[in-house]
Amino acid sequence: MAGCLALAPGVGAAQAAEPPPRSLDTAEPSPPPPDRTETGLRAGDWLVRGRLMGTIPVEQTSRIAIVGGQNKTPTALLPDGDVSYFLTDHIAIEGQVGAVRIRPKIRNSLVGDLAIGSIWNAAAMAIVQYHVLPGARFNPYLGVGVAVTAPIAINPAKEIPDFSLKAQTSAVLQAGFDYHLVGNWFGNASAKYVFVPRQSYTIAGVAVAVDLNMFVVGAGLGYRF
Repeated sequence: MAGCLALAPGVGAAQAAEPPPRSLDTAEPSPPPPDRTETGLRAGDWLVRGRLMGTIPVEQTSRIAIVGGQNKTPTALLPDGDVSYFLTDHIAIEGQVGAVRIRPKIRNSLVGDLAIGSIWNAAAMAIVQYHVLPGARFNPYLGVGVAVTAPIAINPAKEIPDFSLKAQTSAVLQAGFDYHLVGNWFGNASAKYVFVPRQSYTIAGVAVAVDLNMFVVGAGLGYRF
């Protein structure tokens, strides 16, 4: 009996050393959701951009049978937009679709200057981009991709008979930057060089072959989702 009493204080001390049960009120809080207004762009971000762009034909050459002259595609100012998704902090995919109108002309031919008409093309472009400084306010990037255009409406000029054009697939190089303004808003500037393949067509029995590339430059705003 005395031995049992002698052990009793030890048992009490062991019980006193046990920590009290943890209250559910003191449980660690779950981590807050990620801050989507953080500076720069990261994996999982969607960025929708709207721009005003200029399309500038470069390296234009042409061959026109019988009447001679040069086929000229004028510079144009157009609205532009795209959507980019960031697969990783550094790699994004940019895509855009739309319609583009051009108004080519024949200049200095044997019969003078001629307007060919108005040509509407459906256009789609996909570009893989590498973003150099994804977490920074100023984030330059480079891209390479492909563009596809297909005529959807050809309206010949007066006294020009109907003619047809083929769809084209072009390689694209891109350089640009995004600049974080505030919140989810970004400024953007972009330049693309489009390697357009030769286009050949016939107007009233006159064969026309046109070679040109396209320089596209624009600036605008983007919003991150």
